[in-house]
Amino acid sequence: MTKMTLASLGLTLALVAAACTGSDGHTDASALDGAPTSAVTIDTRLAAPDSAFAMFDGSTATFADYEGLPLVVNFWASWCPSCVAEMSAAFKPAQQSLGDEVAFLGLNIQDDRDDALRLIEETGVLFDLGDDPLGDLYLEFGGIGMPFTIFIDADGFIVEQHNGPLTETQLLDMIEQAFAA
Repeated sequence: MTKMTLASLGLTLALVAAACTGSDGHTDASALDGAPTSAVTIDTRLAAPDSAFAMFDGSTATFADYEGLPLVVNFWASWCPSCVAEMSAAFKPAQQSLGDEVAFLGLNIQDDRDDALRLIEETGVLFDLGDDPLGDLYLEFGGIGMPFTIFIDADGFIVEQHNGPLTETQLLDMIEQAFAA
C-alpha cells in the first residue's frame, strides 16, 4: 500500500471511530447541548500550514491569504450530524455577529460534493468554504474527531484547537479568549 492509501485508510478509521452519529445526517441545534467537547490552548506558537486548498468557488487559497484577521477554521461534513447542527446554530450566527472582525473558513472533509453543496444551501452559511477531500489538512492540524475547529491569530499562528460541536455562545467565548489582545 502507498503512504497516501495508508493515510487515507487511517483517517477514515479515525473518523469512523470518532464520527458523529445519527440516522439521517441531520441534527437540530439542541443536539449540541451537553455534547462532549475538548479545547486545547496552544502553548507553543505554531504557524498554520502553508498548504494550498481548493475553494468551493473554484479558486485556490492558503491560510496565509487570511493573515491580518483572526481566522476560525471549521472542518465539517454533511454526513456528520453535529457538524450540520453546528453550522447553522453556531457558525452562521457568530459570523453574522462578528462581521468583518474575524474571518471564517469551513473546510469540507471526505464528503460527496453534491451533499456538501446541498447543506451549504440549506444552512445559508456565507463564510468562505474550501475542500479537504482526502483529509490531508485535517491530519496536518492533528484532527481527531468531528467537528474540528482551529483558531488562527491575525499573524497566522494557531492559538487553539477544539474537538467536538460548539454552541453559538461557546464559539463566541472561544473566539474572544483565543483572540484577546
